[in-house]
Amino acid sequence: MQDICADVCHIQDAMMTTWSKRGAAVRGQSRPLFHRWLALAASCWLTALAAPAQSFNVLYTFSGVDNNAVGGYPFSLMLSSNRTLYGTCVNGGANQWGAIYKMTPAGTPSAVYSFTDGTDGGDPHAGLTQGTNGLFYGMAQIGGTNGYGAIFDVSTSGTCAGLYSFANEKGVHLTNANGANPIYPLALNTNNNNFYGTVTDAGTNGYGTVFQITHQGKVTVFYSFSNMVDGAAPEGPLMLYTNGILYGTAAGGGSNGDGTVFQVTAAGKVTSFYSFTNGSDGANPQGALIDGKDGHLYGTCAAGGTNGSGTIFKITTNGVLTPLYSFSPGTNFSGDPADPEYEYNADGINPNVLVLGSDGNFYGLAYYGGQNGSGSVFQFTRSGTLNVLHSFNYAQGQPNADGANPTSLLQFTNGNFYGTAKDGGANGTGTFFTIGLPPGITTQPASQSIALHGNASFSLTASNAQSCQWQFNGNNLPNATNYTLSITNAQMTNAGSYQAIVTNLNGPTPSSVVTLNLTNVPVSFVSGPGAVQYSGGQFS
Repeated sequence: MQDICADVCHIQDAMMTTWSKRGAAVRGQSRPLFHRWLALAASCWLTALAAPAQSFNVLYTFSGVDNNAVGGYPFSLMLSSNRTLYGTCVNGGANQWGAIYKMTPAGTPSAVYSFTDGTDGGDPHAGLTQGTNGLFYGMAQIGGTNGYGAIFDVSTSGTCAGLYSFANEKGVHLTNANGANPIYPLALNTNNNNFYGTVTDAGTNGYGTVFQITHQGKVTVFYSFSNMVDGAAPEGPLMLYTNGILYGTAAGGGSNGDGTVFQVTAAGKVTSFYSFTNGSDGANPQGALIDGKDGHLYGTCAAGGTNGSGTIFKITTNGVLTPLYSFSPGTNFSGDPADPEYEYNADGINPNVLVLGSDGNFYGLAYYGGQNGSGSVFQFTRSGTLNVLHSFNYAQGQPNADGANPTSLLQFTNGNFYGTAKDGGANGTGTFFTIGLPPGITTQPASQSIALHGNASFSLTASNAQSCQWQFNGNNLPNATNYTLSITNAQMTNAGSYQAIVTNLNGPTPSSVVTLNLTNVPVSFVSGPGAVQYSGGQFS
């Protein structure tokens, strides 16, 4: 079973880089430990990226035991409407065809369903999407009636039904009517309560499809990519934007052969409106686009950019793209083939997951690279700074503690981020991890000038904060623990510097230092150089 699992992982890794300019990844040889040591020593010379205080913890290591009901090689994670974490594993399960599990924030898993490679499918790479009826909908890469994948629904109690089977691929171009081997989640269009999805393979032209499926399982294929200006091989799910249109990316095709950004109307009209150039904008976009809440869609390219290691970009819905960040160049591990799987760098290679945090910053994953060559978790600020939060430490063929090749990331209601790494861990079959961040200040206080005996207030808003303490000239103010500090009947000694310290279990975050200036101060208040007469103002 272990060899079978390894072969499936080879297939997935190759699929993730099918359209990469850097070539497809094939796992096989172990990296010699001496080479690993040399690489880690060399990484000390990489440009350091300052990371905010944070805590990384592995909460669960997936089992490498055959027939383990929870599964192994986790690939996805989602948060249900009742705030429960659900995920899929591409291997393992009671029947060794993959599994669905749920996970507590403390890292305790429960098995939900084991796939059979029948009409339900097998190897469920795609994550789950909750429908309006409370059931979860997903796609399996293989299985179904024809062996080319299936769409299914499953209840929280583990009752699963196969809804649709993808057709056989035919001919030299491997074509069919509807697509084959789906690996990305469905998107629910809340305007008409239908699901929309993408398939990377097959279709009438052999380059993937866009389709709609109802809750009852009726499928309508809207579009087959042609590898022309429209694009080819959509390697990510669709996302529903505020204008009611769905947006996605294709990893290949377009005017330059480097991928496209496209839109899908509810009626199924597909239009590509940007072609990547393999320049600073990137190439081979992967993963979902996300709403940046600023009129832009944000996404990642697995390749291209200044150094060929991938990019972060933003784009308007009328096709104006702005490159935001190019990942640093990779350095090949000594003795390994020239391939991104065998390279390390400062920040990551092949970024393919991006989410918007409650603090207004972006958080994401790079599948390869980082200082140990096994992927990274990063924070990307609105000002364009990328901070590496964690680099996975994995020597091929060797056990490790934290995992390798991260595949999913989301923010839970407690403010912490949770994710999965597909490989590595003590058993070599993946990990479930959390990253806790200190609070984020979303609105800073502002300096003020008021008249003597006047009133003033300083306010801030923060995400994921558990407490707040205001300081005056560097000292804590008694009973000043609200997010708004009010000063009434201000006196001379109230003038000075103010700052708030917001805190959670992961540490403190200071606000900007602001000042209170008093105007219209009578000369009689000053009795001599440096001497001030006052009666203290009131804080609340």
